Amino acid sequence: MFGLDWRAYPVKGARAELRRYADDFGATHYVEITVAGEKIGGFATPDPVETRGARLYSGAARVALNERVKAKPAALVLLQDEQLVHLVCVVRGAVRSDEVLSIEDARRRQQDIEQECLRTNLALTIFGSGASIAGIDEPFSAQELLAQKKAGRVSKLPISIPALLPVAVIALAIVVVVLKAMDFFSPPQEHVATWQERYDQAVASTFRVPQPLAADLAPELLTLSGKTDVIRTGWQLDKEDCGVHGNCVNSYLRAGGTFAGFEQSATADMLPVSFNADGQHLTTKGMTIPKVANVSFANAKRWPSMETMTRMLQTPAQRLSVKPLELDSYGYKVIFDPAPKPVLALPAGEPHRGAILKVGTWEIDGYRWQMPLLAKLPPNMALASLIATVQTKAGKDGAAGIRFVAKGKYYVLG
Repeated sequence: MFGLDWRAYPVKGARAELRRYADDFGATHYVEITVAGEKIGGFATPDPVETRGARLYSGAARVALNERVKAKPAALVLLQDEQLVHLVCVVRGAVRSDEVLSIEDARRRQQDIEQECLRTNLALTIFGSGASIAGIDEPFSAQELLAQKKAGRVSKLPISIPALLPVAVIALAIVVVVLKAMDFFSPPQEHVATWQERYDQAVASTFRVPQPLAADLAPELLTLSGKTDVIRTGWQLDKEDCGVHGNCVNSYLRAGGTFAGFEQSATADMLPVSFNADGQHLTTKGMTIPKVANVSFANAKRWPSMETMTRMLQTPAQRLSVKPLELDSYGYKVIFDPAPKPVLALPAGEPHRGAILKVGTWEIDGYRWQMPLLAKLPPNMALASLIATVQTKAGKDGAAGIRFVAKGKYYVLG
């Protein structure tokens, strides 16, 4: 099971701390692991009907005890299960996050954790598996968790655990817990690097994960999406949700068909098929996301400045007319962060070499026939996700067709 609440507490007085946290969370079950001389406890309240007679095990505990994960200063493990992602973050052997999220929320959470590690100069390794999981450093299968047959057993809270300890002991335990928690994301003082060294590491880490060029991948995805059957055995394609790695996820709406009929007609490359309990929706594995060139810091001299990029994306010169590649505001909308942030904050008066790398976010909404506009995006724009939706009725702009929403990051020097 995943999604437990985790807390750290000292070994001495652990039973009382266990009871205290269990009461705070209203938990009926717990799991404990020992890391660097302290206890890490996970707390849960499983449904007694669904779990009656079953042996429960914590997926996050097994992740934290995995030898490959334990060997890393910080590890993020992402395991996709159809439309959900099990996310576990482990720092120096201790579980920091144990969550079950949607694919889109998992992407945002992954970015938050990556940024936190950059800010604290902590090397992060990303493990995972799944068609929609991007930026993986090392593969990690859910099957690996089954090898640890006895680890991470979730037990019911024993009645014999005392509810209270003397106030002095509790206060001491709280102080120790706070100090330990502060150490989780704080590297040893003797290893503190200069700002310039940490900045260079932040830049290298930023581009360590492949970031596909939006001008290459976005049009390619929209071209491939045109080959997907819009109507299939009484089901209508609703949207294609694509990241930048693995496969897209296709969603269908019922249009007179049945689950059995769709399942029978589904090809091998569409599996697995997941049927929604409402009887009106289903999802399948979509197209394989192609590999394209990535945004590269080595090509930073070719990147436009912030002012030039603004003129390229949001001026009347971008209007579509009878002339090729003249862009139009008709159904095409560009939104981007006008104030990109440095990959590492620069303290006042801190000496540094050259311009600072800054990163911002962007979003473009449009129709598939406007792909030529995407192909003209500058080489500093990376794609993070693209959702193509079948719009059968005219929208606010009076048009119908394949509507897309592309999102990503852009980089500038300043």
